[in-house]
Amino acid sequence: MPQGRGWVAVLGGLLLWGGSGCSVQQQQQVLGAIGTMIPGSKGSSGSTSEAEAAPQPRVDPERVDAQLVLQTLQRAMTDNPTPFQECLDNSPCKLALTAHLIRLQKQAGGTLELPPIYDRYDLKRGKE
Repeated sequence: MPQGRGWVAVLGGLLLWGGSGCSVQQQQQVLGAIGTMIPGSKGSSGSTSEAEAAPQPRVDPERVDAQLVLQTLQRAMTDNPTPFQECLDNSPCKLALTAHLIRLQKQAGGTLELPPIYDRYDLKRGKE
């Protein structure tokens, strides 16, 4: 799966999650926070060097994409926790986001490393 398609899949999953009872404002806040982390996006705070843009040999492209998305979400959730906490405090939104994060962790073969403010939510792999 090309790297660009991985972002489309994640954003599509997040949009499906948005249909689960989250308010439009919550969806916009969460997606806005994520958009600032995606390399090459309009609001991205990072830059892409030639070394990052060069094709890298990958063993499992889907796992690598999932790891990149997981790292991006982890950074967004750490840097801007408010929209994520508001979502997690809303039952339908929490169920959808938590299930999505757990599936993503399983696909990536890793776990979220988040600040203690998220400890009260079951966001770790295996608690789906």
